[in-house]
Amino acid sequence: MLNTDNWASYPFSVEGVDFVSKLDPQGSFYPQVERLPAGVFTAENTRMVTELIGNPALFTREELENELATINAGASQAIVALA
Repeated sequence: MLNTDNWASYPFSVEGVDFVSKLDPQGSFYPQVERLPAGVFTAENTRMVTELIGNPALFTREELENELATINAGASQAIVALA
C-alpha cells in the first residue's frame, strides 16, 4: 500500500461524488501538473472517471472503491481516491 500522506491533493467532483487525485511531489508527473492552466487537470480527472467508471453516482461507495483499486493497481506516482 502506498503512503500518500505527503502527496499533493487535487480534489474534484463527478456527478456529485467527491474524488481526490493524489500525486507524489517527487514524481515526474507533479511538475507537469503544476504547470497546467487552471482547471485542465480537474477536467482531465473528470473525463477519466467518466470514461473508466461511468456515472459514479450510480455506484455504492464499496463499488467505487473496488473500481478505483483496479484503476490504481500498480500506481507509484499518482492515484485517484474517494474524498
